[in-house]
Amino acid sequence: MDRKRDLALVALVKTIAVAIVIATGFRAVSDDDFARVVIAQEFAFKPKLDPTGTSWLPFPFWITGAAMLGAGRTLLVARITAFLLGVISAVLVALAAQRLAKNRTAALLGAVLAAAFPWSARLGVATVPELPTAALTLFAMASLVGPRDPRARLFGGLALLGATLSRYDVWPIAAAFAALTTLDALRDADRSFHARDRALYFVGATVAALGPLLWVTWNHFARGNAFDSLDRVAAYRRALGGGDDAPLARLFAYPIAMARHEPELFFALAILLGLAALPTLRASARETLRPYARPLALAVFQLLALSAALVKDGAPTHHPERALLVGLLLCALLVGDLAATLLPRASQKARLGAGVAAALLLVFSLVIVRRWYRGEGFVPRADEVAIGAAARALVPPGERILVEVRDYGHFAVTAALGRPEDVVLDRDLDPRKPAAASSFDAPEGLPRRLEETRARFLLGRTSSPAARELGPPRAVVGPFGLWQYGSH
Repeated sequence: MDRKRDLALVALVKTIAVAIVIATGFRAVSDDDFARVVIAQEFAFKPKLDPTGTSWLPFPFWITGAAMLGAGRTLLVARITAFLLGVISAVLVALAAQRLAKNRTAALLGAVLAAAFPWSARLGVATVPELPTAALTLFAMASLVGPRDPRARLFGGLALLGATLSRYDVWPIAAAFAALTTLDALRDADRSFHARDRALYFVGATVAALGPLLWVTWNHFARGNAFDSLDRVAAYRRALGGGDDAPLARLFAYPIAMARHEPELFFALAILLGLAALPTLRASARETLRPYARPLALAVFQLLALSAALVKDGAPTHHPERALLVGLLLCALLVGDLAATLLPRASQKARLGAGVAAALLLVFSLVIVRRWYRGEGFVPRADEVAIGAAARALVPPGERILVEVRDYGHFAVTAALGRPEDVVLDRDLDPRKPAAASSFDAPEGLPRRLEETRARFLLGRTSSPAARELGPPRAVVGPFGLWQYGSH
């Protein structure tokens, strides 16, 4: 009952953290959030095994798309689904903490910290799969610890199946998990392992590696190149200029991004490791750190693998601070465990020193680090969402809408509309393709474009050259307007 109450408390903390994030105005990390919602809407409209046909992995779209099949293809449904997945993720992290931590207090403190630090809180509401992926991965890593438990290892493999079909950055961890689980199954000097238990270990190892194998095989047969998805990501990075950094900068991009975006975690860990070096606390620290050996080794292996791939311009991600979220979650658990174990045992002088150091480093982090490195500029796209919602109310289903494309805000418009099959984009902004002109800049050609697309409605900027020829719009939100062609 105590364990269940702790899980409920962690879920409550996650809910409060997400509510605070929403109250501050956060809605989306980037335009990727809205793009993913659009793909899930397309999946709900016409389900298929590979919802995107691009480099994005399918599992998150299956989940959100399934929710939309039952509750409707709206942006609100996608955000509620993201919130529920965020709470489930916090519970999975808490279960991992209960397996890794020395005692109940340590597990609860670490899980609460993991649920509330800024990136974890934001990703608990954003419609991107980083938090569920990291939570599934950490849950699997924790199953490598403790007495032999075939069921835990099997559940760990199943968790990694979902994680590896969500994001590429956990593939190195899945490979290491499969290797360690296979070795553990074969390491049976006292022959105490029953055949059924060993078989469950082998199944767990196989399932952990199944996601990458299935995806690579799918790419081979469906696209003619087993690594087509990774090639697409690398090509996109190069088109955006992401491959122009010096090799040394790319080598350290991931660890630097982690420290820049969550400096308080690393400062807290540094202070606690300083306490752990005191002679009176070394034994307790070693005992606390021992269960984390394997998970930390896997997290470091992931860091090295992604850094090496980035040096060769083959890293399967554009956001290093989010790709290593599993390492940040693990760091939070470790901080909670060390704090709960060492601080009560430390002398008054040591606690006072740690408190002063924590206060100074917190000020340094908030005033210096977070001011110098502001991280990503979050993209609420409030006006785009509002005009998309207006179009949903005013445009009958089945009527096509020609949407002006100036930036990737058109994903927010389409997500709010909820009917991507009715949207016709004026042009493609893919950096890998030649730049195309907008017909909204050439009013004389707009009727021809409308005839080509069989669209009777237009959505774009009220300041565009075409707006002067279209007459008064049916709806206006901020700089955007919705017109019905020929209505004036």
